[in-house]
Amino acid sequence: MGQPNPDPFYAELEAELLEKVNALGIGPMGLGGTQTALAVHVETHPCHIASLPVAVNIQCHSARHKEVTL
Repeated sequence: MGQPNPDPFYAELEAELLEKVNALGIGPMGLGGTQTALAVHVETHPCHIASLPVAVNIQCHSARHKEVTL
């Protein structure tokens, strides 16, 4: 973590995804801006295609939920 994938194929994929995510204009907490993601990391491990896991982490729980007591 914190560095590009050592495999050039995945390092290029990380850079491409980061560029495309930031080009969406979503910005921090969806308020607009040029910086939506700070990094994209691709990790690979051998597995059976029927159990191909994928994870996406988006902001923190407290930034996406709001409660008000009146």
